[in-house]
Amino acid sequence: MRMKKAPHALPHSPVAKAVDYLFPCLPFRPTVGIVLGSGLRGFADRPPILTTIPYAEIPGFPTCSVEGHPGRLVLTDRCGPRVAILQGRAHRYEGLSRDTVTRPIRVLASLGVETLIVTCAAGALGDAEPGALMFIEDHLNLMGDNPLIGAARGDAGSSGFVEMANAYDPALLRLAEGVAEASGIPSCRGVLAAVSGPTYETAAEAAMLRRLGAKAVCMSVVPEVIVARALNLRVLGLALLTNRAGVQQDRETTHHEVMAMAESRAASVCALLEEVLSRLGTLPSR
Repeated sequence: MRMKKAPHALPHSPVAKAVDYLFPCLPFRPTVGIVLGSGLRGFADRPPILTTIPYAEIPGFPTCSVEGHPGRLVLTDRCGPRVAILQGRAHRYEGLSRDTVTRPIRVLASLGVETLIVTCAAGALGDAEPGALMFIEDHLNLMGDNPLIGAARGDAGSSGFVEMANAYDPALLRLAEGVAEASGIPSCRGVLAAVSGPTYETAAEAAMLRRLGAKAVCMSVVPEVIVARALNLRVLGLALLTNRAGVQQDRETTHHEVMAMAESRAASVCALLEEVLSRLGTLPSR
């Protein structure tokens, strides 16, 4: 069957160039996209792997410079749906523009993705212990930027005035919570605050975020979700709590510590993702 491109990319744009390069390489048109955060790269290494393409080979794709983000696009159908996995992400604090950081999401939408699952490592602000999984029910964009500002807005196929009140799909959230409960995976739901990074939070900053209603804080996810909603994608967000944000202690929080905690919980998160993917077909259409 001949695949038909989704009409999200403007002609001759960086998104269109990436799509034109990828389209002949793909074994199918993906309907689900997954973004893997720090420590969760292993989900993309499980067989069967149908196609793997390094970001560096894709025109206009951002490469990843942070440990734990290999920078590969992986195609698989092992759980039922046709899935495109972003094995790692680029961040604004790496010196990249808002358009470049979110371009992979626009590319996925142009390839046919309708549901996006975003994951990240995050600092805990509430009662949940590091190691727990938080389902994102809402977010606070405190990054000082928005990916729909300016030229990037047109490339996203949106006027920019995007409704964000239900950014995280309630049906997907209930499905994922049910899977976690049935599997005995410690979890909670909460609001995710996104800051620019790359510094971790001070005690005062963490206290402020708690007063604003955040249960966890990260340095990514939110720009991707904004673009996904501009493109009318359904979104599920998972934050793996890896450390306590803004807690004064004898030793400093390090990226290595965050990675180690994420990797120690990766098996349960991967099992949850696989079960969620296998049940996506049970959800009612929007």
